[in-house]
Parts: sequence; structure tokens; C-alpha cells
Amino acid sequence: MPPSKVWQVTSKGAAELNLSVELLAPLAAQKLASKGASFADEATIATEGLAGLERALSLLQQVLSLQATVGALAKSVHILEVSEPGYDVSYSDPLIPFSVFLNVSKGRFADLRTTEALVHEAMHLQLSLIERFVPIAKVDQGLHYSPWKDSQRPVSGLMHALYVFRVIDQWLALLPKTSQEAADYAEKRHKEIGEEVGQLDPASLVDHLTAEGQQFLSRLLA
Repeated sequence: MPPSKVWQVTSKGAAELNLSVELLAPLAAQKLASKGASFADEATIATEGLAGLERALSLLQQVLSLQATVGALAKSVHILEVSEPGYDVSYSDPLIPFSVFLNVSKGRFADLRTTEALVHEAMHLQLSLIERFVPIAKVDQGLHYSPWKDSQRPVSGLMHALYVFRVIDQWLALLPKTSQEAADYAEKRHKEIGEEVGQLDPASLVDHLTAEGQQFLSRLLA
């Protein structure tokens, strides 16, 4: 089902980054809504949504290797509406490749939070594409504690989370600290991600990973 309207968001730096922002047709929006979030309306997208994404792309431009990856994977963005300024939600679906769903953040660290959501969902899509050719988890995955969900999760979900947050941590380490806000956010997230990764029990995961998955785990924990 084609979208009702499409906008283009472009950021020109050392490399050009383009995203399509889609307003879904009502029936498609109803089917794809997830996690209690609704889709933003046309007026919100055209004002707050596009402007917020432009600022997020400007931040991505500062780390070119990641910018290229996100640009290749998150080609279509669907903007969500959330109930509170300090609350963010994003998701993606491997069955809907090259599409991400996220709100444009408001409040403290807004642009950095929007950028992190873009990176987060693009990395999920990237790993899902890799898994089509190189499985990292065995069929019998077992359930293991996830510090990100505070619940028991399959190994594949834990590996996705570990990968995504390692990439985010590296992005923030490489991001030029041109403002106190950027420095504060990077320090805050580095501490949070480190604490979450530290709650994992890697030894319990190994038997449920393929040989490639075990090598991948070792690299992520190095």
C-alpha cells in the first residue's frame, strides 16, 4: 500500500545523506502501529518531524562511516507520536527492510536521542540482514536475562541488543564533543551501556551460539 505522502530530508556534508519520511495510509498505519505508539499526523511531520530529523542527520554527518551505514539501511522513516517529551520509542521489523519507526525526541538531549534511535534501528536491520546468510544463534536458543528488557530473552535478541549498544557507544566515542550537551550525553550513555553490558552472563550464551556467533560475541566483548 503506497504512502499518503512522502517528504525528502537531505543533509549535505562530506557525503550526502537522504531519507524518505513517509505518511502511511490509514489502514497501513493501523496495521503497523506497535508498542502503544501512534503515528504522527501530517502537520506534525511537516514541522517538528522534518526539522528534528534534519538536525539528527547533521549529527550523523560527523561520523562518516556510520553515516554511510545508516543511510544505506534506514531509507524510509515513519514518525511516531509519544505522550511525554522525555519518553522515546522506536522499532524496526526485519520483514520491512530499510524502514525504521521512531519519534522525534523533545526535551533534554533531543537531537542526540533522535540520532541514537536512527542508529539503533539501522543496526538492528543490518544484523538481521547478516543473519540471513550467517546465523549467529542456534535453533535451540534458550532464555537468558536481558538487562535492556529486564526479562528473559532468546540469545538472538541479546546479541542484537549487545551489537546495537556497542555501536552506539562507539558512535558517541567518535562524535566530536563540540558542545557540553554532546559531552554530557556521551558520558551518560557510556556509563549506562557499560553497566548494562556488565550484567550479561556471556558464558551462559556460548552453547546457544553458532561458531560464527561465538566469534561475534568475543569481538563485541573485547
